[in-house]
Amino acid sequence: MSTPTADLKSALQGDIPRINVRNHLKILGAFTDLIESISKHDGWTREEFFQRSTYRLQLWVEKVINVGDEGQQPLQARELPPLDVAMALHSLMLSPARYFEDSELRFRQLKRMEEYPLAMVVDALGTDNSKYSRLENHPAPEHWRIHTGLQYDAIDSMQNDTTRSVTCPACQEAVLVSWRGDRGFSAADFHHTCPKCRIALTHDVLRAGKFFASLNRAREDPKLCLPNTAILLRGELGVTSRCSNIVNEVWKCFESENGKLTRLEDIAALSATERCSIMEYIAKTLSSPQSILIPENVPLLLRAFEHSYPFTQDIVDALRHQYQFMQIIHDEGWSQSTSKPSDDDLDAAYAEYAEFLQRIAIQGSGDPQWRDDLLWHTHQLMPTQYRVGVVIYIQYFLDHLPRGECTHQNGTQMSCGKGPSCGKPCGSRRFLKAEA
Repeated sequence: MSTPTADLKSALQGDIPRINVRNHLKILGAFTDLIESISKHDGWTREEFFQRSTYRLQLWVEKVINVGDEGQQPLQARELPPLDVAMALHSLMLSPARYFEDSELRFRQLKRMEEYPLAMVVDALGTDNSKYSRLENHPAPEHWRIHTGLQYDAIDSMQNDTTRSVTCPACQEAVLVSWRGDRGFSAADFHHTCPKCRIALTHDVLRAGKFFASLNRAREDPKLCLPNTAILLRGELGVTSRCSNIVNEVWKCFESENGKLTRLEDIAALSATERCSIMEYIAKTLSSPQSILIPENVPLLLRAFEHSYPFTQDIVDALRHQYQFMQIIHDEGWSQSTSKPSDDDLDAAYAEYAEFLQRIAIQGSGDPQWRDDLLWHTHQLMPTQYRVGVVIYIQYFLDHLPRGECTHQNGTQMSCGKGPSCGKPCGSRRFLKAEA
């Protein structure tokens, strides 16, 4: 008689082809070698590399695959992402709830991909694991350069692309700023004066500008939403209605007498009067007694604006954690040897992943071992199949919650920023309950 674990293992083996696992291991080895190659260059750091890769992912989504066709179709050869962009895309897709929200309501061109382009990336790698070696007469490098103005190869880009474009939130002027050290323009002490309107572009101003730009877009297009409001916030209404209501309530908090948003310059002046940053002032306003928003949800609502990129997920932080996992896979020999893993090794990994999913179904939390993580991550790289399959198997939509997020008594997810000291169950291994 078969057991629930055996039945689930059999289903997973059908859902996650072995070739996907092996291709996944191949690219993890390539990402590890690429990251390690950064240390060979004086003055280069992993942190700056992760920042650049995230920015280049943004360009790839907005300029390379944004061809006005949101219908689902495979990536074309000319859209092969640079290897560092493939690495950042990998980390983005390993937070399925946030990836789903971004692809449905923010970057709809991502819906073109049924799954991560594993085979496409592996085919381009060839035998040199730290860069693409099969690009002779390939259309992707030139297509990338035409649409982004940057070098295609990650190392060439580190050497030659010394500036990036930032949009002034006050006058919409495109401003070139230099990468400075580990965090570039996202550093807390970043300061640049807009040559057109002369506003001081600081990290705080750029974050606030990003917030108001998102609010404007969501107000104009009811199909859009503010980050982290489509899935992570619970409510009585459907997703579209709930997101629209939240946008309207946030808008009311900053609406001027003429029915438009209060100017960023005026918000900056008000925050200076209260001796706080603009983002702190925004948080206070959203949490005021005049607002009907739940104060505990405000930190989650604003968390996506803490980093400098338009994705709901902080991909730079995700890359840091992914690098640790890549090193484990490397040390185990699974990403650096053609003889590992064997078919028996993979068979055992499927069984462990099945047991892990069943633990989650019962407990709602847990810590996977590295083999569980490998199968889990490979599963997540097929978003549609992952979402449907996991909900059917265990009624949980598995998604890592960032460290410091807490599950409070009312079931609302929030980021309190206090970690375990808040007295409520915190951790990075809690999971979202599947919604009907």
